[in-house]
Amino acid sequence: MGQAIAIDTLAYAKKLIQAGMPQQQAEVQAQVLREIIDTNLATKRDIAEVKVEIEKVRAEVEKVKADIERVKAELKADIERVKAELKADIERVKADLEKVKAELKADIERVKADLEKVKVELKADIARVKVDIERVRAELKADIAKVKADIIKWIMGMLIAQSAVIVGLMQILK
Repeated sequence: MGQAIAIDTLAYAKKLIQAGMPQQQAEVQAQVLREIIDTNLATKRDIAEVKVEIEKVRAEVEKVKADIERVKAELKADIERVKAELKADIERVKADLEKVKAELKADIERVKADLEKVKVELKADIARVKVDIERVRAELKADIAKVKADIIKWIMGMLIAQSAVIVGLMQILK
């Protein structure tokens, strides 16, 4: 506490003595009352200091809120960037698949002249291409699922961190 509150212990003790209390008891009671007041009562200055501290904490809370909003915006931008990259990757794979299809059609046209000789070979090539396509699809699905899981983990981590900050600040402000 900053400053003690003024109390006239002598006048208080005199009133107790006039009321019939022994002098020694009156003096002790006046002294104890002064100690209680000095120790437990807040002055206007103490209250003003607490208000200043509260305003400082509020300013910090606002800074944290602004930081959270900035991080949210960055997260949103990152998510949009990843989505765009994934979309571009998917389009590239589609184009590659279209190329493969076109190449297969060209190969089939070239092979038609000698169909009996290469029929077995062509079936094997088609089977390998299908396996490759399925493998590429499976890898893409796994990669997409991994990226989605990573994004969700990161977002959840930030939400948990944000909640912890807010709870912590609420505890401070109680």
